[in-house]
Amino acid sequence: MKRERIYAIFMVAIMALASGCGNIEDTDKTETAVIEGSASETVETENSDVIDKKTVEPESSSTEAKDIDSMIVEKDDSELDMKAYHYSMEDRTFCDDGEDVFGAVFFDESNLTNYVTTGKVPIYAQNGVRIGYANEDVDIIVMGTYGDWCRFYLDKDIRYARISDIEADAITMDERDAIKEEEAKKQESTVKTEKPNEATPVEPPVVDNTDTSVVSESVEQPTTSDKYTPEEAMAVYRSLMEAGGITWNPALKDGGSWGTGFMYLDKGYPEWAASSSLESFAIGNHGGASWTEFYFEVTGSDEECVYYTMWAE
Repeated sequence: MKRERIYAIFMVAIMALASGCGNIEDTDKTETAVIEGSASETVETENSDVIDKKTVEPESSSTEAKDIDSMIVEKDDSELDMKAYHYSMEDRTFCDDGEDVFGAVFFDESNLTNYVTTGKVPIYAQNGVRIGYANEDVDIIVMGTYGDWCRFYLDKDIRYARISDIEADAITMDERDAIKEEEAKKQESTVKTEKPNEATPVEPPVVDNTDTSVVSESVEQPTTSDKYTPEEAMAVYRSLMEAGGITWNPALKDGGSWGTGFMYLDKGYPEWAASSSLESFAIGNHGGASWTEFYFEVTGSDEECVYYTMWAE
């Protein structure tokens, strides 16, 4: 009986031991599974970081552009108290409101295109508010581009505009220069074939030599030329411009619209040029504002032409 009791106790101890090892073994498996699971999650997290960097970073620029567009304030004309300036119609009271939405982006200064407006182009202040329009026949010298946006100086102030808006109502300066060159060639061809208002030679008076009471005198035939001197040509042009109501104003040299040109010395041509200029001044900047002042300086001359720089306002 005593043996059986000892044997029973021994068996219980063995069973308890076996049961205890099983718990330890299960615990080890559980801990191993947890460690392995954590390692797997870490790897997946690290891989996802790599993927995110590869896919998100290239989109940062487009996201930034969308953010700028979302900060643009499209003021209606009825909300603006626009005033006429030399190159624009705009409401400058909005220029200093809010933050500089364009200051946080990089404007590319390479491969820039310059334009001449042929219509009204919407312009924006640095805070993204549309404040008015650039006038027609205004040079836009682009300083940098960012997406569809560009920045430029307008009457000494930095303004911004969408390139798509500019291209809808402007031509490039290269296109403008090509048009002017073609017009100059046509004008030159016309003047060379048709000299307007050629001088009529002066006939000497007739002297009746049969009348003995009249002393016969030799009449000197005045010398005539079919050309003006450069000074005479520009003097004729200026006098006719002033006679047409255009005021001579040397102060325009400090800020007026300007251009270079030439004038043939053939008599009649300065008269024709003045008549043509008066028509152009009446049109002005094609926006209904006529030019009423002018100034020019002669830059050179040859046997055929006088060359000058002219300002108008």
